[in-house]
Amino acid sequence: MSPRPQPRIETSMGTLTVDTITVRGRNLVDDLMGNIDAASLFFLEVTGRLPEEAENKLLNAMIVAIAEHGMMPSVIAARLTIFGAPESFQGAVASGLLGAGDVFVGPTSNVARILQVEAAEFEGSPAEKAEKIVDKYQQQGRRIPGLGHPHHPVDPRSEKLLAMQRELGAPRAHTDLMLAIHKAACDRRGKHLTFNAVAAVGAIASDIGIDWRAVRGIGLVARTIGLIGHVFEELNRPSAQAIWNLVEENSDYSDPQGA
Repeated sequence: MSPRPQPRIETSMGTLTVDTITVRGRNLVDDLMGNIDAASLFFLEVTGRLPEEAENKLLNAMIVAIAEHGMMPSVIAARLTIFGAPESFQGAVASGLLGAGDVFVGPTSNVARILQVEAAEFEGSPAEKAEKIVDKYQQQGRRIPGLGHPHHPVDPRSEKLLAMQRELGAPRAHTDLMLAIHKAACDRRGKHLTFNAVAAVGAIASDIGIDWRAVRGIGLVARTIGLIGHVFEELNRPSAQAIWNLVEENSDYSDPQGA
C-alpha cells in the first residue's frame, strides 16, 4: 500500500526564505518597513491590499478612538492579573483582551454584521430596511448594538469619525444605513439613543471594505495599546490593591445553608 500523501497547508498571509520575508505578496523590508504604518499593515493583512489614503486615515482614527476609555472591566482584569503575576506582562494584557466580547469592544463586529449580513434579508430604501431591522430586534427582545451609552449623551468619538468620513469623501452606504437604524430606533423608543463609537466603527469599517468578522480586530488592536499603557502604569503606580480592598470592603457573604 502506497503511503497517503501528506496534505499541503496553504496560506496567502506570509512566507520567508533565508534572506526575505514576504507579507501578502510584498517584501516586508523593501516595500513595507518605513513606508506604511501599523493601521495599513492591519488593513493589508485583513483585506489583502494596502488602504487608500482616506481608508488609512479613518482606520487610524478608529483605532485611536477606542484604545482608551478609563477603568473599564478589561482594564481592571489586566491590572489585577499583573498584581497577582507581576512576571507576566503579556498575561495581563491577554486577560484584558479576553474580556472583549459582545458588551465591550466586540460589538463593533455585531454592528458590521447587521449592515453586511442581516440587512441583506430585507429590500427597500435604507429607511425601509432600518424599520425592518428595528422590528426584528424588537420582536426578538434584543438590543441593537451601537445605540446608547451610559456616559455620553452624544459620543464625541463617533461625531469625529463621522465628520472625518464626510470630509474625506469616503464611501458611506453602510453608515447611512446605520444612521437610519439609529433614527428608527429613537423614533420607536420615543427617546434619544446615543449613536456611539461602536456604531461608528462598525459602520465605517464596513464602508472601507473590512469583513464584519475582522472588525472586532480593530478593537483588539486598539485595546492592546490601551492595556499595555494600563499594565505599565500598574507596575509603576499600583491601584490593584485598592481595587481589591474596595471589593472586600463591599462584599457580603451569604451562607449557602441559609443559616
